[in-house]
Amino acid sequence: MSKQKKSILNSTLAGAAAGTVELFVMQPTDVIKTRFQSIRVGSHYSNGILQAFKRVISEEGFRALYRGTIPVLCIVGPRVSLQYLGLALYKPMFEKLEEKMIPSHSSAGLAGICTGITQAVTLVTPLEMIKVRQQTDLMNAAHERKYRGLIQTASVVVKEGGFLALYNGLLATVARQSWGLVVKFSGYTEIKAMFERASGEPDKPLAPWKHMVSGGLANVLVGVLNSPPDVVKTRMQDDSKPYKTTWDCVKSMVRNEGWMSFFRGSWLRVIRIAPGGAIQFAVYEQVAAYLDKVNPSAP
Repeated sequence: MSKQKKSILNSTLAGAAAGTVELFVMQPTDVIKTRFQSIRVGSHYSNGILQAFKRVISEEGFRALYRGTIPVLCIVGPRVSLQYLGLALYKPMFEKLEEKMIPSHSSAGLAGICTGITQAVTLVTPLEMIKVRQQTDLMNAAHERKYRGLIQTASVVVKEGGFLALYNGLLATVARQSWGLVVKFSGYTEIKAMFERASGEPDKPLAPWKHMVSGGLANVLVGVLNSPPDVVKTRMQDDSKPYKTTWDCVKSMVRNEGWMSFFRGSWLRVIRIAPGGAIQFAVYEQVAAYLDKVNPSAP
């Protein structure tokens, strides 16, 4: 993300570290966000964000805010690794084509599209399915849950719907990952460049707080602009979903709930990913700089 070409290996390792730190800080807001978006359990949380947190803690205990952590960890570590691997791999390719075959300043966005597709079809869709099922799984009268762990949840999903059920919501996930990374990469690159120009020393590393501000502001945009595919993805992966296809889900939401339903939980998503983006980019830049220093010959 600096002008010097990034090591793909170092970027991947730094991304894994950044994603892990972000997860453990921000996971509770992801649980509440997913429940808000769910058509099956969303009605339980109609009194606002703070009341939702209080209700979950009082009825299910504090640990419920970390339900789905294992699949999310399996998502976030590899996903963020793939995110920065994709940025280090794809962006230089597109930069060579800028002003020749593609518009200037488009390399980050195009790298985001390629990276998002890679994420969705490899790891993110099945692991998001497992995460959504666990996070929207409320206790029954006997204080039991249907989904109890990563392998058990995957087994139940496959038993009830076949292996391809793990890929329910694939189209929405591809759209969410690709469009989200277009906004994220482009926003971060441009905001970071503004800080570099303002400093008068564009080759000098930025202070960590400037990386945090750049990442946080970029993710505010992601939280709002990328909300529609995120909501559709959650609906498609929820248990007992009433939709046959992604397009059926979109039409049903417009017809029965209106356009604003696509932004349900968007404020929670901003609360979740804006600080997460600040943490992620700051950790990534610091770890990547350290790895480039100690292992400058890495591929």
